[in-house]
Amino acid sequence: MIPIIVLMVNTAVYHDEGSTLNFVHEWGVVVFEENQPMICGSPWDEPAQYPDFPIEMVVKAPVIWIHGEPFEGTFTIETGNGETITMIYPEPDVLTEETANWEISASSVIQATIEESILYEGPFAWAADFWRDVPSLPLLQKNTGITENFLYYECTVSQNFTGNFFNWSQDGNPVFTGTSVKEALFFTPYGVIPVAVHQDEFIPCDFPLGGEIDPQLAPDTFYRWANAKLKPSEITALWETWQPAFTEEDSYWLVFPIPEELNNEISTIHLETSDQRNVEYERLFLGAVRLRQP
Repeated sequence: MIPIIVLMVNTAVYHDEGSTLNFVHEWGVVVFEENQPMICGSPWDEPAQYPDFPIEMVVKAPVIWIHGEPFEGTFTIETGNGETITMIYPEPDVLTEETANWEISASSVIQATIEESILYEGPFAWAADFWRDVPSLPLLQKNTGITENFLYYECTVSQNFTGNFFNWSQDGNPVFTGTSVKEALFFTPYGVIPVAVHQDEFIPCDFPLGGEIDPQLAPDTFYRWANAKLKPSEITALWETWQPAFTEEDSYWLVFPIPEELNNEISTIHLETSDQRNVEYERLFLGAVRLRQP
């Protein structure tokens, strides 16, 4: 018999007084590699728990929350440039290689049972508790009875996407071109440093020689890159999810904001409510490159 647990989702609801809008918030991380960029929401963690997944695997996914008044409707994800959805949770009502649709009912209070095997079937499970801590609308799938306060998907990204930012050097490190990226965070084993990006140069800014590096620098910078339009709890979830990867021993990461006008090359998202209300979308994608050492 499959064990059943009761899932109590966070039932706090975000309201803008006098507004009839719903708000869709999303963040994700594009991990650039020479053979294939990947859109990611959660780094690999504790691979021994998941023997069916290759040890080098990075979980590819953005995370989505919906805020505002309760609604009935359909949420749709479509990959950019005909790329492929590779993992998704909860399971959509309609799924193809390129699109996913959930028929959902959002209420201020929903309680549902969920099969443990569904909830914990993938390597993203360790980070999902961070995502559930975000105050947002619980989303009930009518056909399955599953309730979560977030949606999660993984997809591939076009090889051409890398060219918006940099070319690969012979040593496997990025050589930035153009002006799409002007600033970044440089994660080192010694802390994180803000840098200005000038073509093939990374120029440290405000490097505290011999001093303490502000532990809030990364989440505060992510919040600024989101133009303060994502909720602080969503930025906290982003940092809690990615801190283990960006700060792992002997690793060097360069992390930068993806310009908003390029979001749709990654994916498009759409919420259609039964009463045709207005919806606002706030999306933050980060680019991340693990730098190779000589």
